[in-house]
Amino acid sequence: MKRRALTIGLAVLLAIFGTTGVLVYVNHANARALAGQQAVNVLVAKSLIPAGTSAAAAQDQGLLTVERLPASSVPADALASVTSDVSALVTDADVQPGQLLVRPMLVTAAQATNGLAVPQGMVAVSIQFCLPEAVAGYIHPGSLVAVFDTTGSANMNAQPGCSGQHAWQSGNSVSTKLMLSKVTVLAVGQASTTNQSGSTSGGSVNLITLAVNTHDAAQLILMSEHDMPYLALMASS
Repeated sequence: MKRRALTIGLAVLLAIFGTTGVLVYVNHANARALAGQQAVNVLVAKSLIPAGTSAAAAQDQGLLTVERLPASSVPADALASVTSDVSALVTDADVQPGQLLVRPMLVTAAQATNGLAVPQGMVAVSIQFCLPEAVAGYIHPGSLVAVFDTTGSANMNAQPGCSGQHAWQSGNSVSTKLMLSKVTVLAVGQASTTNQSGSTSGGSVNLITLAVNTHDAAQLILMSEHDMPYLALMASS
């Protein structure tokens, strides 16, 4: 009887020691993982921040809060505080609750009142794309896109109003290559198209407005006039 009680007691002690060992290991593992992720302060929208609100006003009105997040999960251009160099800048679009405040969201008041916030040193160029070339409608303002171009034939066309397949004369060699990468989309709209009878209809043609420098703007305009530009959606980070 005593031997049985001793065996049961040893089993209980081993179970306790085993559980304690597992908990200690897990806690140490968590500590090591957290030690490898430095926490940083970031500004987060506490409530909806309407477009045109200055950073200083958003802070004064309690629309911003400070959160600590692992540095590895925070974009490089995230703001940690409202400093003097950004306090007078305004949001170029509504900032949704829970959204990080990043530097590109803030523009001068003059840029915001122009109806389209164009980054400093850039120009806005609008190019017409058929639905497949505009990633089936999944491109939105703020998206990053790559621009490809198909060239080589003097008789390429996308058919009037994007109603048919691309075509070119047989025997003419064509090629597609990447022209621009990580281009920011400023705006997305739709254009009316004219059919062969002369009447207008809309819905199948997308107008994508891109922010580019003047050199890339010239390339885009040339592509839109003579070639077949095609967009690809890129990851935001």
